[in-house]
Amino acid sequence: MKIFGFSSAGAALADAMSQSKAVIDEGGDQAKEEIEKLKKAYEELDARSKLILRLLLFFSGIDILTSIL
Repeated sequence: MKIFGFSSAGAALADAMSQSKAVIDEGGDQAKEEIEKLKKAYEELDARSKLILRLLLFFSGIDILTSIL
């Protein structure tokens, strides 16, 4: 009976892990799509707006985003 108990616990854990992976993968895909939308919107800005946005991100401490943009 002990072996069966461990097997069912392992099966439940594997199922939970596969469901979590599916949720994480879906969230990652949504994040990638959102980043692409932001890149496209950023490319449509004029030079002055781009400079203002870069300065705002730099001085707010979120300058890691400037490497993406």
